[in-house]
Amino acid sequence: MDDAKSGTVTTHPLLHLATAPANWNNNDIPGWRPLTPFPRVLDEMLAAGYGATEYDASFGRDDMVLRIEASQRGMTWCGSYQWVDFLDAGTINASIQALEPTFTLLDGIGCRHLIVADSLRPHRVAMAGNVPVNGSQSLSRDQVQLIADSVHRLAEAAGHHDIAVHYHNHVGSWIETPDEVEALIDCLDFGAVDLCFDTGHYAYGGGDAAAFIREHHARIGYLHLKDVDPAVLAASRREGLTFIEALKRIVFSPIGEGAADIPSILSVLTAHGFAGWIVVEQDTCAGDATATARANLDFIARWLQRHTETMLSREGGHTR
Repeated sequence: MDDAKSGTVTTHPLLHLATAPANWNNNDIPGWRPLTPFPRVLDEMLAAGYGATEYDASFGRDDMVLRIEASQRGMTWCGSYQWVDFLDAGTINASIQALEPTFTLLDGIGCRHLIVADSLRPHRVAMAGNVPVNGSQSLSRDQVQLIADSVHRLAEAAGHHDIAVHYHNHVGSWIETPDEVEALIDCLDFGAVDLCFDTGHYAYGGGDAAAFIREHHARIGYLHLKDVDPAVLAASRREGLTFIEALKRIVFSPIGEGAADIPSILSVLTAHGFAGWIVVEQDTCAGDATATARANLDFIARWLQRHTETMLSREGGHTR
């Protein structure tokens, strides 16, 4: 593989890989590192080997500029992330209406995927990774159904612009733990929406991401691929760190170095022919963001190469 400044885009026929602005500019931690402005951030993404990225509001709202800057680099807009207070029945209609300009913008730049999560809740951010397993700090069935119903309404509005909606499990929100994710699954209409499954957040919340994908792959239309540093996660739980504090300690490790078992996840994805976008994320890193993003992609590319060689070897053995 070329180094982080090569500009060589890594692609693979088995998986559709993309990146996210959060790898350079994390909106959850203002001032974490100097802002990489648009469109230079696209150059950094390209240098890291990515030919597709999510859109972020910090990139501006001029669809012509966005189309030109992406086109000049041969890049694709794969999705966009949005927080929504799905639990407030009194404001959800206004929240959806306020997103209409975003739907129009995404439609205009050919971005067909909206990733949504219920808003971060301060008390849940404070107990990140430590949500009681007895459900005492989780929502009731009726409240989870209210979130699902609100997501359905948003998906209907987005659908008028040919934009698919994917719900994202997220640490610090009401849908963090495996039980909470399962509760939401029971309430969602998968004919209208599906999941943006985040492997790192699921592991942070106490789950086995590979096992989840194996069981629910048909319900996942979009995926955020993250890893988790077990030592930082253990310290976070022991010391009662908030999600933001854990991010500052680099709780999401380089891909392949953590406890999320990325090789098993990749095995499950390829075995089931996962066709959705896979956005490679590490929300915070200790070094250069572009070099880190490239290293994460390189790990995946090397695994895919070995996987392909193994499959070809097996096929060859069957023909003899």
